[in-house]
Amino acid sequence: MSEENSYPHGPYMVLSDGSTFDGAEECAVVFVTNEGYDELIACSDFKAVEDDQMEIIKLSDLMDAYNQVHGTNI
Repeated sequence: MSEENSYPHGPYMVLSDGSTFDGAEECAVVFVTNEGYDELIACSDFKAVEDDQMEIIKLSDLMDAYNQVHGTNI
């Protein structure tokens, strides 16, 4: 039995907009629900997507997982 994916749209790479040189720590990979996708398309801005309409995976979490799997500390 297969479970329906709640976040069928993505992945999107969302870059931090804190400033030009603020680094990559706040970047994320984001998947959105159908409703979130409609909001994103209507406004062309992730600020229009509600928290419960997206799944956010921070780049720092991805790097931590990479380091754990590969035994590195980058």
